[in-house]
Amino acid sequence: MLDKQQNLQRTLALSVKNLKSDHPVAGALTLAGLSFLYGILHAIGPGHGKTIISSYVVANEATVRRGIIISFIASAVQALTAVALVSVLLFGLSASGLTINYWSNQLESVSYALIALVGLYLLAGHVSRLWRTWRGASEAGHAHANDGHHAHDHGQDHAHHHHDDHGHHSHHGHGHDHAPGEACDHIVDARQLAGAVSWRKMIAVVLSVGVRPCTGAILVLVFAVTQGLYWAGVAATFAMALGTAITVAALAVFALGSRELALKLGGSGGTWTNVVWTTCAIGGAIVIFLFGALLFAASLGPARPF
Repeated sequence: MLDKQQNLQRTLALSVKNLKSDHPVAGALTLAGLSFLYGILHAIGPGHGKTIISSYVVANEATVRRGIIISFIASAVQALTAVALVSVLLFGLSASGLTINYWSNQLESVSYALIALVGLYLLAGHVSRLWRTWRGASEAGHAHANDGHHAHDHGQDHAHHHHDDHGHHSHHGHGHDHAPGEACDHIVDARQLAGAVSWRKMIAVVLSVGVRPCTGAILVLVFAVTQGLYWAGVAATFAMALGTAITVAALAVFALGSRELALKLGGSGGTWTNVVWTTCAIGGAIVIFLFGALLFAASLGPARPF
């Protein structure tokens, strides 16, 4: 995959160099098409938040539509970050390519740190909800047991003094009891652990992923600026982001489908459903945290993670 990406990068570089010699519009369209293909292929490899976005949508009550929206917004933010970085450094500060690469690496480390913080935030929220849900269920169970005991005593006492209305008091005394094998209303619903998808969480995930500019987009932008065709580089950057978004969204949808398949395979049993949702909620947050923490630690070393 990396070999294919390198070949496409060389093709992109040649396409940018030929922009001046060919018809500018035709050359820009060719560059945009190649960038789109590069975005699809490049997103299959490491990076671009696939693990983060997929883990997030699985760990929360996200739908397919929300997974796609998050993927496209995150890719658009990555493109905007790349355009802003190159524009400020090249036009505002007249910086060199090495300087751009340096700041790109710094933003990469910031992105990894933010991903780890988002994972930690999600994990804390899920664990807190798990504790509150279990505690509430336990308290409700004790209250239910006490109510049943009180109703039973009350029914016996009532029946002792009023034998002529035994049917009414028998119903009153057992109104809160469950038939053998009947499910209790206070069973813990692990789906509550995931919580609803909020814009605050979505924005946090999008920013943690999008603050890291795509290296391919920076390459195309720098080459385009050197040829005096900045606008073509910007168009190619967003075409690349579109390709990236399609791949990331497809993987997020696959992750959501895997979760729903796991739920269906277990049938309608409450225990299996709780196991799946607990694993998705807690496990997804742990994956996000560990992924961000490990990449942040690796980015501080002499070699970049990706």
